[in-house]
Amino acid sequence: MAEYENILTEKNQEKRIEIALTDAYGEDEQQTAFCCYIEDHITFPFVARIRGDKDSTMFTVLGFTSVTPHRVVCEIDLKGTISRMPLTEIEPVEKHSSNYFVIDDYLKFIEGY
Repeated sequence: MAEYENILTEKNQEKRIEIALTDAYGEDEQQTAFCCYIEDHITFPFVARIRGDKDSTMFTVLGFTSVTPHRVVCEIDLKGTISRMPLTEIEPVEKHSSNYFVIDDYLKFIEGY
């Protein structure tokens, strides 16, 4: 369990994903384990933009609205307007933050780790 508690100190993405999936057998368990990893290690609020769009307006990610094995949705504040956005479309502005690494791990995982 100490390895999981220190997962964000691991520099290698494949190893972080491996640690997150420890003792998770089968697709359902792996998806549930990854949801736990996301909930345990993303901290709010944080500033982000739309993934892949360097010119997008920055917004604040306030928290999760739903975390299910097939979809993670966050509540965002865009210039005073509260809305929802899938985690897959969110890119933290701070590239060296733990949030950036966890979201990047999630994207790798759902793409077929």
